[in-house]
Amino acid sequence: MPVDSAILNYIDGHHDEMLAFLERLAAMESPSADAALVGAVADALEAAYREAGCKTSRISVEGFAPHLVAETPGGGDGPRVLLVGHCDTVYPAGTLAGMPVCREGDRLLGPGVMDMKGGLLVALYAVKAVLAVRGTPPGSVRVLINTDEEPGSPTSRGLLPELVEGVDCAFVFEPALEDGSLIDRRKGVGVFQLVVKGRQAHAGAEPEKGANAIVALSKKVASLAALTDLAIGTTLNAGVISGGTLPYVVPDHAEVKVDIRVPSEAERERITGLMHDISERQDVPGTSGTLAGSFHRPPMGPAEATERLKALVEEEGPSADLDVRWTGCGSVSDANNIAGLGVPTIDGMGPVGGRAHSPEEWMDIPSFFQKTALLAAILDRIVYRRAV
Repeated sequence: MPVDSAILNYIDGHHDEMLAFLERLAAMESPSADAALVGAVADALEAAYREAGCKTSRISVEGFAPHLVAETPGGGDGPRVLLVGHCDTVYPAGTLAGMPVCREGDRLLGPGVMDMKGGLLVALYAVKAVLAVRGTPPGSVRVLINTDEEPGSPTSRGLLPELVEGVDCAFVFEPALEDGSLIDRRKGVGVFQLVVKGRQAHAGAEPEKGANAIVALSKKVASLAALTDLAIGTTLNAGVISGGTLPYVVPDHAEVKVDIRVPSEAERERITGLMHDISERQDVPGTSGTLAGSFHRPPMGPAEATERLKALVEEEGPSADLDVRWTGCGSVSDANNIAGLGVPTIDGMGPVGGRAHSPEEWMDIPSFFQKTALLAAILDRIVYRRAV
């Protein structure tokens, strides 16, 4: 069934309001570690959801602003959809002084416009549209806006098992790729620390009594790097390394921090085993290695239920004048953790944009409106017409 034209007309009639609200949000700086600034953005969104008729609540956590949860009214026995986004950004306070929010043709520029304040408003106005036109749904829409995604969702990811309970599917509002592709696959990511202990000695007088931790670590780093397999999508990046005290002292300590990305659960298990083997191997007599760390985002891969959800999204693409395409992505998001809990999940539901986390971040304005129309059509289909 085609989406109700009144829903699309609602969105078309609110273009100016949507863009003005986005410019307002982007002009509210929200670095993850500043709870007051991030909280102000969450406050603005909470007020908008309440105005739309949603019930809202906040979840207090340590070290970050409280997370925001909004629920549509009703909540009958129909399908339940989860919408997830984050209102924190990577830009420090004061960035706006040299990176003001501005329009250049069909682009909006500014800190966080596409990662992901544009996506937050896609979710908001799609919900507003279906509620305004359809009224109280037979199902429900739950919106989670977390405040700590950029540093890896350290507090919000533990809340997901409860928040996804009873949910039929989920949509995450990270930006689409520059060609418009939505995201159905993401690599899993982990951060590990490999520490090598050795034995100090005078580098000139009695070097034979030492056990050089840096030399041992360098051999381990080379072995870790050799595990990278670009053909299958596995990468290991030794990003931070330290060790030793003075050049004339045989070092008794060295360590490296490694970012690891894998395309599948099987590859995660394989790589984890090999990393432990490398850590425990004695590369220099008298040294020992210890590996610590974990995967904080599991791989997000294809599943039968997700394939059915993708087909529904593709069918609704024409409602928003979109030819829906799919791709995988090496970066991660909250979608990894939601899909890891067994919930069919679509990511990349935010607008098209580029240059995230840089002074040139931009968002495509027409796609902002198109993605809102697409999500509204999807919500109409699932929540009101019981398509899942």
